[in-house]
Amino acid sequence: MRALSSRSAYTILAILLVVMLLGGSLTMMLLESFEGGEPALRDFNNAFTFMLQNVAGVGLGAKVPLTFGGRLASIFFVLAGAALRALLIAAIVSGFVNRLLARGKGVKRVNSKDHVIICGWNSRVPQMVEVLRREAFGAGVPVVILAQLPENPMMNEPIRFVSGDTAHAKDLERAGVEAARAAIVVTDESDHEPHMDSTYDARAVLTVLAIKAANPNLHVVAQMRDPRNRDHFERARADEIIASAEMSEGLLARAALNVGIASAFGMLLRLDTPQEMYIIDTPPALEGKTFQAALVHQQMREGSILVGIMEGGQTILCPPSEYKLHSNMRLIVLGNVRPKIDH
Repeated sequence: MRALSSRSAYTILAILLVVMLLGGSLTMMLLESFEGGEPALRDFNNAFTFMLQNVAGVGLGAKVPLTFGGRLASIFFVLAGAALRALLIAAIVSGFVNRLLARGKGVKRVNSKDHVIICGWNSRVPQMVEVLRREAFGAGVPVVILAQLPENPMMNEPIRFVSGDTAHAKDLERAGVEAARAAIVVTDESDHEPHMDSTYDARAVLTVLAIKAANPNLHVVAQMRDPRNRDHFERARADEIIASAEMSEGLLARAALNVGIASAFGMLLRLDTPQEMYIIDTPPALEGKTFQAALVHQQMREGSILVGIMEGGQTILCPPSEYKLHSNMRLIVLGNVRPKIDH
């Protein structure tokens, strides 16, 4: 199957077809040049049409040979043409099947651009893919999963899969790390074996280091198991670090003191609710405005709520009302749809 779909197989079949057409045409001209032969087949154009008819298996109205040698040769060419047609069809089908198998096995290089690479695999990855595919985050964003798995774990989803080591430069290259828009480094449970939190985090740190070495400008979000390893992720230059333990423990403590706070956070984190937090560039109309004026503007024009800003790598929630906005600042907005910034 693989031999038929190789480039050399296509080349050999093409050469055999050309040789059969040209050689068969000359053979028919020679055999029909004898006494009693078909006069029309003594012309190369007619002989070529006859051969093309035999090889293609389509009736073209060509004259048939009259000599015994010509008829015997025509039988040979008809059988040979049928065999070549069968091999050609098998090669095409084989190539198609092998491409599908290769896609599922993750051995091909990804040629996408502006895609998101998910490095590693665990049971929560399908939820991440669902979020990435939602309209709120930009429907149609290509997703590539790079993990040490034997085949695509989400075969029925429109994603690309690369089987490989998330900390290996060549595997990251096959996943299109140089052309990606972001990378998510998750706790890798692809080996289905239990490990200590420090082992999971060490693997994630190595992956972040490999990604930054391949593409220093790529935005990398890393999942961290043990908050005590935050310094290692920061030294590896992870742009954002998500510590599940910190979030869950903090939410539990707050829920004990603020009744209903867990429900409010759940509205933001669940996949079946429309509310989302967005980070947007400061609209030109809000440059120079105070935070309070911008808050009213967003509520009146977009129906969204301005809750904070990002400036100089720092995040400030609920800044003072007189805080002035400028073009180098990004806004944190809560809403049901992504706000427009062309106003």
